Amino acid sequence: MSSTKSNFGSKGWLMILVAGLMFYFYAGMCTDGLNTIVNNFAEAHGLQPADILSWTTPASWVGLIGAVVASWFIDRKSNRLCLLISAVLGGISYMFYGVVNNLAGFTVVTALANFFGMGYCWTCANALMASWFPTRKGLALGWATMGQNLCSATFILLLTAFMGMTSLNGSFYIMGALLVVAGIFSFIVMRDTPEELGCAPDNGAVSKEELEAAQREMKEYKSPWSPKALLTNKQIWLIGIGYGLYIICNVSLISQMIPRLIMTGLEPPVAIGSMTVAALLGLLGSYGTGWLDQKLGTKKASIVYGFWYLLTLACCIIPSNSLALAYFSVFCTGIAIGGIGNLFPSMTATVFGRYDFVRAMGVLNPITNIVRSFTFVIIGFGLGRTGNYHLSYALVAGLCVVGIVLISLIDEKKIGK
Repeated sequence: MSSTKSNFGSKGWLMILVAGLMFYFYAGMCTDGLNTIVNNFAEAHGLQPADILSWTTPASWVGLIGAVVASWFIDRKSNRLCLLISAVLGGISYMFYGVVNNLAGFTVVTALANFFGMGYCWTCANALMASWFPTRKGLALGWATMGQNLCSATFILLLTAFMGMTSLNGSFYIMGALLVVAGIFSFIVMRDTPEELGCAPDNGAVSKEELEAAQREMKEYKSPWSPKALLTNKQIWLIGIGYGLYIICNVSLISQMIPRLIMTGLEPPVAIGSMTVAALLGLLGSYGTGWLDQKLGTKKASIVYGFWYLLTLACCIIPSNSLALAYFSVFCTGIAIGGIGNLFPSMTATVFGRYDFVRAMGVLNPITNIVRSFTFVIIGFGLGRTGNYHLSYALVAGLCVVGIVLISLIDEKKIGK
């Protein structure tokens, strides 16, 4: 069986669908949707968008706690139950955007959305892929993370459509309800491991006795990785900081894409349309990165990905009003945004294994998110000094080089079960 073929089996594809749904809703409710939510909420309640944005980043930090709590819960209960609880409560939390009417309320709801989002998406969905596809996690994640690219292309359109059908508050209620339904659906069809559905990992063919033995082993397994042991492990810091720097590249490119393109001379409607094009190209980037992961190995694929980031950033650094360069940067950005969502968890599973993945992610998620929180500080510094994005992206390119070096130092030898 070739590792680059997407023959995951019907039940495996169902798990990929579950993970993809969680990536979709997290991206929409915690990142992409803010593009329209902030301005509409501010207008509806007489607030300033800048004031709301200033509290969005601190509110998102609550997600760090959510990642730790979700990892702890999965370790003691089950991934399936954790996904159900966090998705249902995440959907209900999102509905409260339609109830609150001031800055404090908006901040609390955003914090709750990020808290539960880090549970159902970055912890539960990634753990599901690592458990079901321990040797083909890269390709499986390549398909699952297409959910976030589809979100970039459709979520705001859906939110706007629901707003037109009902009201601003009605759009929050409908989207929140859809996440609740997705959480319940996932709980019904999902199982933490393929063995629970009579399947072998990676859709392999094994005997009933082997499946039963594997299930007993998982139930009896006691992880040696305490939080202290993880925090003192070199691989944790290489992965956490290295991929955290890659995430800075990703966030800086996609979050400033529209204003940067307008600065190069594109008309606003064309720049906004380019965002949708980039999101659709991200589907190709997701699959391509997963394919590279399987073909070359996670570390080599990550290094290739880092150099693609450098090419993309170079397009943003070069002072030019060339439309050809602007469109090429859209292509590069689209491919670039499709991969970080699968390479980071794939490397974690490569190093810490199927059984210890959740514990490792409980430490790694906060590290990468602390690193990524500096993105807008860097963007703001460059804009404040030059009035354009050239310096900002030059600084990000320097951090990308550091990320490539750190990832090249990771030892892919498995140290977990």
